[in-house]
Amino acid sequence: MDWFTNIENIWAVPLYPLIAFLLIVVIRTFAPNSKKEICSGLTIFGTLLGLLHTLGAVQWLFQQPADAVKALEHNLLWLQTGDFKLSLGYLVDSMSVMMLFVVTFISILIQCYTHGYMSHDKGYAKFFGYLALFNFSMLGLVLSTNLFQIYIFWELVGVSSYLLIGFWFHKPSAAAACMKAFLMNRVGDFGFLFGILGLLFFSFPLWNTYVLGHPEAAFLSFSALPAIVPQIEMAAGSTVFTIIALLLFMGPMAKSAQLPLHTWLPDAMEGPTPISALIHAATMVAAGVYLVGRAYPVFQASETAMLFVTIIGTMSAVVAATIALTQYDIKKALAYSTMSQLGFMIAGMGVGAFTAGLFHLFTHAFFKAMLFLCSGSVIHACEDEQDMRKMGGLAKKLPITHIAYLVGTLAISGLFWTSGFWSKDEILLGAKAYSPAIYWNLAITAGLTSFYMFRTYFLTFWGKYRGEAHVHHEDTAMKWPLAVLAVPSALIGVAMAGLQDVNWLPAFGSYIRYGAHHAEAHAHTFLGAAFSEVGLMSLVIGLIGAGLAVLFYVVAPAIPEAIKKAPFTSAAFSLFSNKWYFDEMYQCFVDRIYLAFARGSAGFDKGGIDALVNGTGRSVMGAGYALRQLQSGKVQTYIAIMFFSVVSLSLLLFYWLM
Repeated sequence: MDWFTNIENIWAVPLYPLIAFLLIVVIRTFAPNSKKEICSGLTIFGTLLGLLHTLGAVQWLFQQPADAVKALEHNLLWLQTGDFKLSLGYLVDSMSVMMLFVVTFISILIQCYTHGYMSHDKGYAKFFGYLALFNFSMLGLVLSTNLFQIYIFWELVGVSSYLLIGFWFHKPSAAAACMKAFLMNRVGDFGFLFGILGLLFFSFPLWNTYVLGHPEAAFLSFSALPAIVPQIEMAAGSTVFTIIALLLFMGPMAKSAQLPLHTWLPDAMEGPTPISALIHAATMVAAGVYLVGRAYPVFQASETAMLFVTIIGTMSAVVAATIALTQYDIKKALAYSTMSQLGFMIAGMGVGAFTAGLFHLFTHAFFKAMLFLCSGSVIHACEDEQDMRKMGGLAKKLPITHIAYLVGTLAISGLFWTSGFWSKDEILLGAKAYSPAIYWNLAITAGLTSFYMFRTYFLTFWGKYRGEAHVHHEDTAMKWPLAVLAVPSALIGVAMAGLQDVNWLPAFGSYIRYGAHHAEAHAHTFLGAAFSEVGLMSLVIGLIGAGLAVLFYVVAPAIPEAIKKAPFTSAAFSLFSNKWYFDEMYQCFVDRIYLAFARGSAGFDKGGIDALVNGTGRSVMGAGYALRQLQSGKVQTYIAIMFFSVVSLSLLLFYWLM
């Protein structure tokens, strides 16, 4: 066990799934008829080894003295051109340890669940190979020490998610969904890359000096950002620096499905349900929030950038919550819920509640992964039915799924001491200190969250069964991961609140600017925050949302239909059910602007550029043809040329002498 408890060996965590992926490729190539369980065993075993290392890192973190710098960084030179150096390494601190635990713990449960969910799928072995590749990419991203390294793994996460979303590529909807996700994320990654290059361009001499003075550091290393960002801001100027910060934020906007780069997330539900839980609830979409946390000194140095982050996060939370109100596909309702909760986290970062945003990332990972796995259990039992209007009364047939979904619903609604009860209130506390408008938007969104989540719960598990498919019993391999995840979904919040004195949560004081616009209430304990005026108001709003869901879907189920048809609410329902027409706006932009520009460019290319190039060619050919006549081989032609030449020269000479 010394190998796993030695923090110096943390570099092996991403290598385990990489080795599993390579072995699966070899097995599928040279022994395609071998038992498929070998592939799943390799992936699960690799993740288990990573989890053991992570538990060792947790132990190391808790053993550090209270006043010690709880970070370990190691860099290895990878590429050098003149004074420019690129390094690869690992950074272990409270933030990376938190994410390592989330990724490894949830991944191994999802992989065990996948064994039951995908057992009859022809691509079972390939699917586990893709899972191993994704885990390698995500774990490498978490341990990255600098912006260049994280960008490499950022793109690998995009590639592996493309493969997983489009796993059932024979379905046109799945093929379109993975392409949409890939292209939308490329838009964000384009800005992210330019932000990195801009940061380096204005700070290259500064980094060179810093790295020389700190051999353990690397160019664009996260550990050095707090010290060097003020100098970069002075070198670039406040306006240019803000542009760089906003370009960096484009990466998280796409990866964490924030407005307006969010439309790929609901469509990504076309992939197998375990992927919805792994990528689009627990890990991949959280990578954007994690990057904001890692690069927080850059955003925190610009008031405009922080305001932009706050507004985007708040708008995403509100818009996604309103769309979730009208969804009947259980997975898409959860997808918009994910987008809304990510908006909460981003808004928390923007208002300066750094610790609260990461705390909510941590708690959300458990209950949202569980909710997606519950939806997969329901879909599997109902013979691939996803429409909640064709469900109902499933509590008796799926008792474990029912209890787990109820726990997840309570947690995401922030009720009754569940995990969301603790993390959500900390964000609201920071939002109230920042701006009443932001606070009330997020508080109302919390009420909407409670309403639409209890709506999905009642439509799925209460009343009479409304579907036609035969309902199957729960699969054993799919039940126990739900039971395990239900425990942290219910209790991880109170456990984390009790551990705040050992700095388990990333609360880097140097990242926080205190004041009217960046106030994270560190003076409050989590218990105090939960039972403060803000906490009690949040609890009341959540209970109101749950109560309305009971009224609408248990007591008087005719109310929702009446609201859809009422003159004052039908327009709002149409707006929300059509997802605020974002897809239509993008399609309009492509059809009327982009394609028109493309046609105009093609016309100019054909009528202008091609005509110029072809005209040049014709001119050369014409000149060649004319000159070719001088070499005809006919004596009379040569005599005629000589005669006209003599006459012409004589006339010129005569004109000159005159």
